[in-house]
Amino acid sequence: MKKLAFLGCMAFVLISCNSGEKESSSTHSSKDNAAAATSNDGKTYDCLREFQEHYDKLLTKEDMASVYPIDFDAATVDLSAGNFGKHVYRWPSVRPEIEQEISGMKISIPDDNTLGVFLLSFYSEDSDLRSNRATFDMGYKDLSEKELKTMKENLDMQSKDVTEAGKKLLESRAKKHWDLVDGVGNSAWYKWNEQYGGELAVLAGRAKFYIRLKISDDPQENLDIAKKLAQKVLVKCD
Repeated sequence: MKKLAFLGCMAFVLISCNSGEKESSSTHSSKDNAAAATSNDGKTYDCLREFQEHYDKLLTKEDMASVYPIDFDAATVDLSAGNFGKHVYRWPSVRPEIEQEISGMKISIPDDNTLGVFLLSFYSEDSDLRSNRATFDMGYKDLSEKELKTMKENLDMQSKDVTEAGKKLLESRAKKHWDLVDGVGNSAWYKWNEQYGGELAVLAGRAKFYIRLKISDDPQENLDIAKKLAQKVLVKCD
């Protein structure tokens, strides 16, 4: 119950902050205005709901192979269902091992290739598509000092546990950087991590999902592949 209450409060914080920004929309950059103007193509993508229990059909083995040559003979697959489901392949790469420090000890781990889809979820069936876009973008765009201040003020009105956990989450959120990606769904954001690779967050109507991959050390190459994989998912509703 505490976790649900916390998540609910954090959603309230994000929405409240976004509502405040709507009142001062004239301060948005021209890039932000252009993105907002093309945020809604009218499709709900509710057809993707049936794939929550079948991630291997959401992004099939054949879909992946048509975009990138996976060594399936050497690969392992991680397949599960639900909001936290996934369909991800992992196989050896030619890259050198990565050194990690765990509990003061340095260890070397394989820098494997990974590729797949995970975390398909949906906004409510009666949700407004443009509001979904605004809420989704708030989770990834760089936050202004004003937005952070508004979120902290909203958190101060919550219970002590929610306030403390929420502020830690905001500190972590402020340090993360995602880049807006054009031409994928209603909105898409991409981040790169040297160890774990690329992650593409996609919003399409009411549907949200992620493409995760690492097939090289080149962030742009990984993004190009991720965009193609995302399109394989989106065409399921054509």
